[in-house]
Amino acid sequence: MRPEPAPASDAGFTLLEVMVAFVIAALAIALLYNGATGGLNATATATKSEEALALARSHMAAIGKGEAIAPQETSGVDGDGYSWHLRIRPIGQRQMTLSDSDTANDTKPTNAVLYDVQVRESWEVAGRTHDISLETRRFDMRTAGD
Repeated sequence: MRPEPAPASDAGFTLLEVMVAFVIAALAIALLYNGATGGLNATATATKSEEALALARSHMAAIGKGEAIAPQETSGVDGDGYSWHLRIRPIGQRQMTLSDSDTANDTKPTNAVLYDVQVRESWEVAGRTHDISLETRRFDMRTAGD
Protein backbone atom coordinates (compact mmCIF):
# COMPACT_ATOMS: atom_id res chain seq x y z
CA MET A 1 0.00 0.00 0.00
CA ARG A 2 1.20 3.37 -0.87
CA PRO A 3 0.90 6.16 1.61
CA GLU A 4 -1.57 8.83 0.59
CA PRO A 5 -0.10 12.22 -0.16
CA ALA A 6 -0.70 14.80 2.52
CA PRO A 7 -3.53 17.21 1.68
CA ALA A 8 -2.44 20.62 0.43
CA SER A 9 -2.36 23.09 3.28
CA ASP A 10 -3.99 26.54 3.12
CA ALA A 11 -1.43 27.85 5.58
CA GLY A 12 -0.18 30.81 3.48
CA PHE A 13 -1.29 33.87 1.54
CA THR A 14 -1.50 34.05 -2.17
CA LEU A 15 0.39 36.75 -4.04
CA LEU A 16 -2.89 38.52 -4.82
CA GLU A 17 -3.84 38.70 -1.13
CA VAL A 18 -0.43 40.14 -0.25
CA MET A 19 -0.72 42.77 -3.01
CA VAL A 20 -4.22 43.83 -1.88
CA ALA A 21 -3.03 44.15 1.73
CA PHE A 22 -0.04 46.20 0.56
CA VAL A 23 -2.27 48.59 -1.45
CA ILE A 24 -4.65 49.05 1.51
CA ALA A 25 -1.72 49.78 3.83
CA ALA A 26 -0.22 52.26 1.33
CA LEU A 27 -3.55 54.11 1.02
CA ALA A 28 -3.92 54.29 4.80
CA ILE A 29 -0.38 55.67 5.17
CA ALA A 30 -1.00 58.24 2.41
CA LEU A 31 -4.21 59.42 4.12
CA LEU A 32 -2.46 59.72 7.47
CA TYR A 33 0.39 61.67 5.86
CA ASN A 34 -2.02 64.07 4.14
CA GLY A 35 -3.91 64.58 7.39
CA ALA A 36 -0.73 65.28 9.32
CA THR A 37 0.68 67.72 6.74
CA GLY A 38 -2.70 69.46 6.47
CA GLY A 39 -2.76 69.89 10.24
CA LEU A 40 0.79 71.24 10.27
CA ASN A 41 -0.02 73.70 7.48
CA ALA A 42 -3.15 74.87 9.29
CA THR A 43 -1.12 75.39 12.47
CA ALA A 44 1.52 77.38 10.59
CA THR A 45 -1.16 79.54 8.95
CA ALA A 46 -2.82 80.20 12.30
CA THR A 47 0.53 81.13 13.84
CA LYS A 48 1.33 83.56 11.02
CA SER A 49 -2.18 85.06 11.27
CA GLU A 50 -1.82 85.62 15.02
CA GLU A 51 1.57 87.25 14.55
CA ALA A 52 0.19 89.49 11.79
CA LEU A 53 -2.74 90.47 14.01
CA ALA A 54 -0.37 91.42 16.84
CA LEU A 55 1.71 93.54 14.44
CA ALA A 56 -1.41 95.27 13.05
CA ARG A 57 -2.65 95.98 16.59
CA SER A 58 0.68 97.54 17.51
CA HIS A 59 0.49 99.85 14.48
CA MET A 60 -3.09 100.76 15.39
CA ALA A 61 -2.15 101.47 19.02
CA ALA A 62 0.62 103.86 17.95
CA ILE A 63 -1.78 106.16 16.07
CA GLY A 64 -2.28 109.43 17.90
CA LYS A 65 0.41 108.71 20.49
CA GLY A 66 2.98 111.47 20.60
CA GLU A 67 1.87 113.26 17.47
CA ALA A 68 -1.42 114.42 16.03
CA ILE A 69 -3.50 112.26 13.77
CA ALA A 70 -3.22 113.43 10.18
CA PRO A 71 -4.46 112.13 6.83
CA GLN A 72 -1.84 109.84 5.36
CA GLU A 73 -1.14 106.66 3.47
CA THR A 74 2.11 104.92 4.37
CA SER A 75 3.64 101.47 4.08
CA GLY A 76 6.59 99.60 5.45
CA VAL A 77 8.14 96.26 6.29
CA ASP A 78 7.90 94.66 9.73
CA GLY A 79 10.43 91.92 9.01
CA ASP A 80 10.04 88.15 8.90
CA GLY A 81 8.06 88.46 5.65
CA TYR A 82 5.41 90.87 6.97
CA SER A 83 4.59 94.22 5.41
CA TRP A 84 2.11 96.85 6.58
CA HIS A 85 -0.02 99.56 5.02
CA LEU A 86 -1.63 102.40 6.98
CA ARG A 87 -4.41 104.62 5.63
CA ILE A 88 -5.87 107.52 7.60
CA ARG A 89 -8.50 109.75 6.03
CA PRO A 90 -10.85 112.32 7.50
CA ILE A 91 -14.55 111.50 7.27
CA GLY A 92 -16.06 114.37 9.24
CA GLN A 93 -15.20 117.66 10.92
CA ARG A 94 -16.97 119.98 13.30
CA GLN A 95 -15.93 123.25 14.89
CA MET A 96 -16.64 123.46 18.60
CA THR A 97 -16.17 125.99 21.35
CA LEU A 98 -15.35 124.35 24.63
CA SER A 99 -16.31 125.80 28.00
CA ASP A 100 -13.79 127.10 30.53
CA SER A 101 -13.97 123.89 32.53
CA ASP A 102 -12.93 121.87 29.46
CA THR A 103 -10.05 124.07 28.36
CA ALA A 104 -8.55 125.49 31.58
CA ASN A 105 -9.42 129.19 30.97
CA ASP A 106 -9.05 128.97 27.17
CA THR A 107 -12.16 129.34 25.02
CA LYS A 108 -10.61 129.14 21.55
CA PRO A 109 -12.68 127.40 18.89
CA THR A 110 -11.66 123.77 18.43
CA ASN A 111 -11.90 121.55 15.36
CA ALA A 112 -13.01 118.01 16.09
CA VAL A 113 -12.09 115.71 13.22
CA LEU A 114 -13.24 112.12 12.85
CA TYR A 115 -10.77 109.92 10.98
CA ASP A 116 -11.23 106.52 9.36
CA VAL A 117 -8.12 104.45 10.16
CA GLN A 118 -7.15 101.20 8.42
CA VAL A 119 -4.07 99.07 9.09
CA ARG A 120 -3.41 96.10 6.80
CA GLU A 121 -0.70 93.54 7.53
CA SER A 122 0.21 91.11 4.74
CA TRP A 123 2.56 88.17 4.26
CA GLU A 124 3.25 85.51 1.68
CA VAL A 125 3.23 81.73 2.14
CA ALA A 126 3.95 79.29 -0.68
CA GLY A 127 3.41 81.95 -3.34
CA ARG A 128 0.06 83.03 -1.89
CA THR A 129 -0.48 86.43 -0.29
CA HIS A 130 -2.46 86.59 2.95
CA ASP A 131 -3.54 89.70 4.81
CA ILE A 132 -5.29 90.93 7.92
CA SER A 133 -6.99 94.29 8.10
CA LEU A 134 -8.05 96.30 11.16
CA GLU A 135 -10.29 99.35 10.89
CA THR A 136 -11.43 101.91 13.43
CA ARG A 137 -12.40 105.55 13.76
CA ARG A 138 -10.51 108.06 15.84
CA PHE A 139 -11.22 111.63 16.96
CA ASP A 140 -8.61 114.33 16.99
CA MET A 141 -9.26 117.74 18.48
CA ARG A 142 -7.21 120.82 17.62
CA THR A 143 -7.47 124.39 18.69
CA ALA A 144 -8.08 126.62 15.67
CA GLY A 145 -4.72 127.83 14.41
CA ASP A 146 -2.77 124.68 15.48
